[in-house]
Amino acid sequence: MRGLAIAAVSAVAIGSASPPARSAPSGSADTTARGTTARASARKATGGKDAAITAMAALRPSAVFNIPSGSAAEQNAIAHHVNQLASGAPRGALIRVAVFMFTSRAFAQTLIDAKKRGAHVQLVVDASTRDNDAYRSVERALGTSRKGSSWVVACHKGCIGDTIMHNKFFLFSRTGRAGNVVVQSSANLTTRNRVNAWNNAVTISDARLYRAYGRYFAALAARHHERDHYRVTRSGRVTAYTFPRAGSSPKTDTLYRLLGRVDCTPGTSVHVTTFNLSRTAVAERLWSLSHDGCDVRVIYTNLGERAREILEQEGGPQLLSSHYLYVDPDTGDQIDAFAHSKYVLINGTYAGRRRKVVITGSPNYTEPALRHNDETMITIEGADIYGAYQSNFVRLWQAARSHFQLQDSVPDPG
Repeated sequence: MRGLAIAAVSAVAIGSASPPARSAPSGSADTTARGTTARASARKATGGKDAAITAMAALRPSAVFNIPSGSAAEQNAIAHHVNQLASGAPRGALIRVAVFMFTSRAFAQTLIDAKKRGAHVQLVVDASTRDNDAYRSVERALGTSRKGSSWVVACHKGCIGDTIMHNKFFLFSRTGRAGNVVVQSSANLTTRNRVNAWNNAVTISDARLYRAYGRYFAALAARHHERDHYRVTRSGRVTAYTFPRAGSSPKTDTLYRLLGRVDCTPGTSVHVTTFNLSRTAVAERLWSLSHDGCDVRVIYTNLGERAREILEQEGGPQLLSSHYLYVDPDTGDQIDAFAHSKYVLINGTYAGRRRKVVITGSPNYTEPALRHNDETMITIEGADIYGAYQSNFVRLWQAARSHFQLQDSVPDPG
């Protein structure tokens, strides 16, 4: 199957091999934004034939990264990956996308083509991204009425939360021979997120996780604001968290609590990449881990003033700004690059035993992201997926140190 095969190839290229596909039980349930199942949607779209009974492959997690100062293929890795997955969705399949910024004409055309061949396409965006040709073309093709099987929804000041719809995830009921596919990314569908920003995307084929994301997508599309929509879904070695999350203390801060499971036994490392770190509780936790003997390194793009004061105290982690200048080899133009990924890599004692864990998703490490925005975060345990992310961390660290560093802050590209 071409789409997920690309994910495996990309993972191998950065140091993590994906294992062969294995068969999964057929006919997995799938919740749509209208509460129907993918099986019912497929049956309706194919004139009564139950497309969901087709055997579907299930793959272990694989990772894709885009490198702004890398080759053209590396710059386009995530965009190409999700485009291939959407192109591989057959008639009757369901494609759901929740993304903060949407300006990609290429992906817009892919979604339009998918609808034309009989796939059901549903898109949720933040209302701030509507004023561009890509969005308008998709809106014309899909419509805005949720009475149909394809539609677009734009949310003002968040769909569930009260600030912004900041998600970046993609759901495919079927693509090629794979089913129940979830892509959790840090990347928007924009040129800036491709050419300037380091981003990551992890692809998982898992029925329970897919249903949880589907329920959350339905809640986003319904646009019923609430202070708390915190849900935790565990499936094997993957755990998903949905936001906004109510609370005011560090005990109700998801990232703070996850970092609290780290025990700084000899050899334990905590490596962090983030666009924006201003949450003081998280900064305090990272400093404490470093002070206790963990190898803590933080690559950041923007660092809050108080967070910097905490992290720069004696005994704190190694800090490195990701904002640097590179020269486009084709045009000779000088372009600034920076980390837009948001992930934490833990290698060592975690929750009582030795593990390799990745924490990633759409939220920055800020008060709005971890409290008020519409966001999703996942934790994944496993040596393969950890190795892929660690390779990316090392490459970003080397790129930021070997290029001319820029000291100014970067406006948030979403």
